[in-house]
Amino acid sequence: MVLTTFAGIGLIGLLSIKIVESRSVYWKVVEADQLVGFIRGAAGKFSGPVKGSESLDFIGTALKEMGIKDFRLTDGSGRVLLKAGALPEDSGTVFSYSGGLKVNRIGGGWFSGPPEMLYVTTVADSAKNLNITFTLPLTDIKRDMAGVRRFLLFYVILDSVIIIALGVYYLSRSITAPIRKLEVAATRIAGGMRGERVELRVDNEIGSLAASFNTMSERIEAEIMDMERVNIELVSTQEELLRSSTLAAVGTLAAGIAHEIGNPLGAVRGYMDILARGGGSKEEQSEVIERAAKEVSRIDLILREFLDIARPSKEAPGPVDVNQVLKETVATLDAHKDFGRGDVTTALAEGLPPCILHPDKLRQVFVNLLLNGLQSLDAERADNKVTVKTGLCSEPVGSIAGPLRRSSDRVEERGCVFISFTDTGRGVSPEDAKRIFDPFFTTKEVGSGTGLGLFVSQSIIKTYGGEIGFDSGVPSGATFTIRLPFARLS
Repeated sequence: MVLTTFAGIGLIGLLSIKIVESRSVYWKVVEADQLVGFIRGAAGKFSGPVKGSESLDFIGTALKEMGIKDFRLTDGSGRVLLKAGALPEDSGTVFSYSGGLKVNRIGGGWFSGPPEMLYVTTVADSAKNLNITFTLPLTDIKRDMAGVRRFLLFYVILDSVIIIALGVYYLSRSITAPIRKLEVAATRIAGGMRGERVELRVDNEIGSLAASFNTMSERIEAEIMDMERVNIELVSTQEELLRSSTLAAVGTLAAGIAHEIGNPLGAVRGYMDILARGGGSKEEQSEVIERAAKEVSRIDLILREFLDIARPSKEAPGPVDVNQVLKETVATLDAHKDFGRGDVTTALAEGLPPCILHPDKLRQVFVNLLLNGLQSLDAERADNKVTVKTGLCSEPVGSIAGPLRRSSDRVEERGCVFISFTDTGRGVSPEDAKRIFDPFFTTKEVGSGTGLGLFVSQSIIKTYGGEIGFDSGVPSGATFTIRLPFARLS
């Protein structure tokens, strides 16, 4: 408000000064025109030769009497007939030109005040071909304008002080003070004084705001009271809900353990059958025993992971060769009873960059997807197979297409490795596709699965920044695709 007031009144004062200045200079031009008229009249009264004549002496005397100290009288050829003082070399800029009278202004400007002088050029006597040039000082105008500027400056300051004082009083009474009351009330309400209200008797927008503020405070107080009542009810049932959720968690944990150790137990059973049948060489028997020992170790690892579910592992993930883990997984499951349902073929791309994760968790995902693919095969078909492929992704992580998105959060786009499992089984129906990653959902017969394999696999892949999705048609089989961001090792 202060800046606007000073700027507005100052602009008015500046314009007023320029108007007065312009009019003063205009009247000086009129005075110069009258002076030239007098010179022309005096020159016309004399006849005979020009140089040395009485007319020249009379013109010179008249100009000096009128206060013109610097002038020059010349003939048509430019010869100087009469001269006094010294005319400035710079004739300035054109200010006025009419009736043969050319007036230039020397000095001055928009912010520097009126001109220093007027530079006048005209014809003194056309019959005798006389031209006269003289300067007209404007010292009196500059002196007067200095007084005008002092007066306007005083006016600007006084007027601005009055306007600002009235404005501050009005703002303080109608706006600033009510807003401070609103601020104090809001602070007290935030501090717990929910009954605080604002009493304002201001008939403007601030008054309407205060009324709305009071209405809002009343509604907030009512909502808080309702929330306190609901909170009491929630607290009263918290113990019961905690007991129920604990039982549900125990059930989920038990089902998960049963499902996860079922796969390695099936492999161990297959190895035991091979050893029971005998007939193999010592090397083959040693290899079978070694594989069985690995499966027992995996059972132990799974049990420890489930038992430590409330105590996250501090072991840091490291670089993992996806192809190597796949080869080991296929070799380990070779003796599993479900491997007799079809062929497992691999097409592994060479030179894949390593991914940062735990190899055992990745192996757990591969086991779930391989066994799911084998168990979906139809025993009556002759071309039953599961094809496993690896390679670099053509699209970044987060862009998997298909009937179902696996992650609600889009992963940062970066380079990734893909692993796909394609089977020729019965596929997944559109109805089952909507729930295929839900826990405890399964299409297998009772006793053949708990519906946790894909749920656990999805959780593991998402933990390491990847995603898993699938495409399927009935009865044309299904393809599950894993995408994992790869490590950029230096």
